[in-house]
Amino acid sequence: MTGRAVTAAALLLCAGCLSSSTPAPKTWIVAPANVTPPTNPTPGAFSVTRQGALTVTAPFDSTAFVVRRADGSVARDPYNVFASPPSTLLRAAVRARLEADGRFGRVVPQSSSASADVQVEVLVRDLSLDCSNADRRAARAAVSIDVLRAGRGARVVILSGDGDGTGDAEKGDYSAAFSQAFDAALVNALRALKEQPPPQPLEPTPKGEQK
Repeated sequence: MTGRAVTAAALLLCAGCLSSSTPAPKTWIVAPANVTPPTNPTPGAFSVTRQGALTVTAPFDSTAFVVRRADGSVARDPYNVFASPPSTLLRAAVRARLEADGRFGRVVPQSSSASADVQVEVLVRDLSLDCSNADRRAARAAVSIDVLRAGRGARVVILSGDGDGTGDAEKGDYSAAFSQAFDAALVNALRALKEQPPPQPLEPTPKGEQK
């Protein structure tokens, strides 16, 4: 590069036209569904529900987006990130959907000291941006929901269901896309809830045999 070119580049840097720093990442949220409560709600199956653990499986448990590519690989996008770790960010959306479902009555947070009939635990199995199709970008989510009896003694699973959902990300509004995908996954999992058989008692070990 000639001396004149170096001088010109230095002037552009001072003027703010060029920058040696990387662009700041854009931050996105997953918002609760905007659901209008029923005017005359009918009594639900449970009067009080405690919102239990929300677990996000790897590699979807980080703030950086997980991007699915056409060759089957995944990558992290450092320039598009969630505003908080997904295990924290998604809790408000879960609570809103449980309250709108109609079966769970009053939904209280995990830290509440209120007595509850059941506890709901959520496992997030997918939370990714699907770019494997060159013609369409979509947010993807998949969840499993377990409803546990919350009385004294062992907390057994009484209801369980799986669901997935997608959200249109073509406009680049990733907050809207992931909010749509995650809420659809919750709705589908709640619709799929099935009664689980009671656990079978363990057979006693005969004397003289190792457990």
